Order: sequence, then structure tokens, then C-alpha cells
Amino acid sequence: MSLKKQLNEYKLKYPYPRRRFIRRVLRSAIRMAASVITDYRIEGQENLPKQGPLLIVGNHFHFLDTIGPIHCTDYLLEFINDAIMPNAPATMKFLPGLWGTLKILQGTANLEAMRASEAVLAQGGVLAIFPEGHVHRLPLGKPLPGASFLALRSGVPILPIGTYSEDDWDLFGALTRKKRRARIVSRIGKPFGPLAIGDLNKIPSREEVRNAGWEIMSRIADLLPTHARGIYNAQPPEPQAVSN
Repeated sequence: MSLKKQLNEYKLKYPYPRRRFIRRVLRSAIRMAASVITDYRIEGQENLPKQGPLLIVGNHFHFLDTIGPIHCTDYLLEFINDAIMPNAPATMKFLPGLWGTLKILQGTANLEAMRASEAVLAQGGVLAIFPEGHVHRLPLGKPLPGASFLALRSGVPILPIGTYSEDDWDLFGALTRKKRRARIVSRIGKPFGPLAIGDLNKIPSREEVRNAGWEIMSRIADLLPTHARGIYNAQPPEPQAVSN
């Protein structure tokens, strides 16, 4: 099957936007909960492009930081998320299915999700991905290749959003012990890229993916407190030799 025909098939399978009603309902519910339970501050909304195609990237320090792109934008978002979600409470794992996210399984090729993502971006859609691929403690770590691969092959602008909690996402602890709502900040950076012209026929090299990953993570780091930036306070490491 030709690449063009395959892309058209995935456009039909994943038309953009999808699930408009349920996603708008979920966004409204998230915004209401954020306003009641948290002290949520959004910075940089003037940086939001009016439309796609757009690849949104962000940090992943807690399963709840996925609400950042939903709460601080009005885009009809597509999401890529971990199919297993090992760090999310069992009571919350139904939400990605309700949203209709594009699921990936760590350690596999995930061709369905990647082709669906490329189809979404080819339709002028807005896709959110967390480059590190899984929830982890501060600071930022190394990215998986997925976000870089998409950015290079699609050639779309990239929008970094850094979301963090001054209370380590302890929502109810802040209310009961500190007698205030948990403080959360989402900072929206300026769009950057494209990182490549965009060619779905091209497989990016390891070096291209590495450099794109560093650029993406550095842009996210710029939006976070210094202690959360990790290695991205420094210069890019020298490329390692590849053994034959």
C-alpha cells in the first residue's frame, strides 16, 4: 500500500476533530473541578496559536498534569497516552478511554498510534504528547523517541506547556493541612519549529531524533522551576559513538 493511500485511510479512521461533545463536557468538568479544588494559574495564553497543525509537548511529573493542555487551551485535542498508566489511581483510569486517547504500549512499535497521530496532524489537528512517556518524579528525564519522531516527520510547529504543583499535587492535603487550595501553574511557551520540512517518506536518523528530543525537552524545561529542569540546565551532551 502506498504511503499516501495509507495516510488517507487513517484520516478516515481518525477524522479530526473527534468526540466533540464528550470532550467538551470533560473539559468543562475539569475546569470546574480545577477552580473549586485548586488555585490554578495559567501563564502565557497569548502564545497560543489560533489553529493547528500543532504538536503540544509537556512534562509528566504526575498523572494529573495531563489536565494542563486541556485546562489552558480550547483546542479539540487529541492525546497520546500510556495504555497501562501504572501510576494513576485505578478510579481514574477510565478517563483516557472516555476521552478517546490514542494509546501506546511502552516497549512496542505502536504503529497504530503513530500513524493515527500523523493523520491527525495532516488534517491540521492539535495533538498532545508527553515526550518522557511515563509519570516520574522531578526532575525532567530523557525523552522517548516518539515526540521527536512525530515532530520531524510531520514538520509541524511545537508548543511547549510546563505544568507543576507547588504542593506536589497533594490536593486534599493542601486543603486539610495547609488550609488552602493546592497551587498549580501551567506555563505556555512560545511555539517553535518546525524542526524539519516534514516528510512522511523519511525515517529520521538517530542523531536527528536525539537533537530534536533535546530541543523539545529544553523548551519544556524553560517553563519549569530551576530544580525541576534536571540535565536541561546544561549544554547538550556529545553524541555517543554507535558500535557496529
